[in-house]
Amino acid sequence: MVDSIKNGDIQLVLNTTEGAGALSDSRSLRRAALLHKVPYYTTLAGAMAAAEGIKAYVEGDLQVRALQDYFAA
Repeated sequence: MVDSIKNGDIQLVLNTTEGAGALSDSRSLRRAALLHKVPYYTTLAGAMAAAEGIKAYVEGDLQVRALQDYFAA
């Protein structure tokens, strides 16, 4: 996986971990993703939010709003 990230073959990483072995393995994945500017998500919720954002961008339906617009009194 790390080599594929370095080679540009992977454009997005979703890595959920369970157990000590998986946690130690994920360190190299996180580092490679960070160094090669590959988005890296550790939760399914985060990955789903990213996927929805990508879908909106591709469909031309991406809108930018101020944070205050979501919490207007």
